[in-house]
Amino acid sequence: MPGFADPLALLLLPLPLLVLAAAAFLSRVGGGAARADGYRLPLFVWGADGGVPSASGFRRAARLASRASFALAYAAAAVAAAGPYTVEHRSFWLSRGADVVFVLDVSPSMAARDIEPDRLSAAKALVRSYLEAGRTEAVGVVIFGREAALLAPPSADHGAVAARLEEAQPGVLGDGTAVGLGLAVAVRHVHAARGLVDRVVLVTDGENNAGAVAPEDAAELARRYGVELVVVGVGGPGEADIVYRDPATGRTVSGAYASSFDESALEDLAARAGGAYFSAADSAALARAFDWAAERSAGSAGRRSVERRLDRSRAWLLLVAAFAAAAWLLSRAANGGAE
Repeated sequence: MPGFADPLALLLLPLPLLVLAAAAFLSRVGGGAARADGYRLPLFVWGADGGVPSASGFRRAARLASRASFALAYAAAAVAAAGPYTVEHRSFWLSRGADVVFVLDVSPSMAARDIEPDRLSAAKALVRSYLEAGRTEAVGVVIFGREAALLAPPSADHGAVAARLEEAQPGVLGDGTAVGLGLAVAVRHVHAARGLVDRVVLVTDGENNAGAVAPEDAAELARRYGVELVVVGVGGPGEADIVYRDPATGRTVSGAYASSFDESALEDLAARAGGAYFSAADSAALARAFDWAAERSAGSAGRRSVERRLDRSRAWLLLVAAFAAAAWLLSRAANGGAE
């Protein structure tokens, strides 16, 4: 937010206009002699006044440009005198929060559009918002389809983690949904990070149909390691529009997708780990689930906002110098280089 330390100095801005108006008035009441002699005004500097006819159109243009530049220099000087500034707001956390690993389902069914713009894109947008909130905890991302992979290890470099999110696309890890395998990979890495409060946020449509690890076994592993599990069930049962681009062939297909969303299985999964389950049938419910997970962070209670005033006078002083130099050079040109 911009502002001025001494806004009264801005009253200097109309001063040249007042001088011009006063000079015009005096020339009218001062008689013919006064009109013949004229008045030298502050803007008529460095010999570039209008009393001497110019030898060419170029000199007339240079004279006008000189006066305009001087007027701009004066205006910039008045703004600089007013002490312009901007206010920068920053938030920081007084203590480190919970290490978090987001586990994103990237199976083809996550391209379903019962959540705008689609299930996976909505989840990625909320993860990105979480990363951009200025938090202090280490954040990682695991993705899973038929296989599971660590997309970004837990790190406090949230910008680097956010950049990797673009690689999470439906079908990138095969046609299948290995919920148990994805959860097991996440629990292993979040436990290795040894944060204050380890947490895994699993985002899936719940259709487990692949992988060598049962989801129940992965949930038990989370409980054993003391990892808090938050399960977010995305979408709902029934038909949903889908537009899916196969990353292997580049072929795009669209149509209606018959979702076999199993909410009870996801609720049981969260209960086995002693965690929490959220149903996210639409974008608003998905956002509420992410907000809850964010508020549970150990560092969230220690957040503080500060503001800093940044002086912008130097930039205006540079403009004063630039316009004044231009006015001087143009006045020289208008007078043929004479002093």
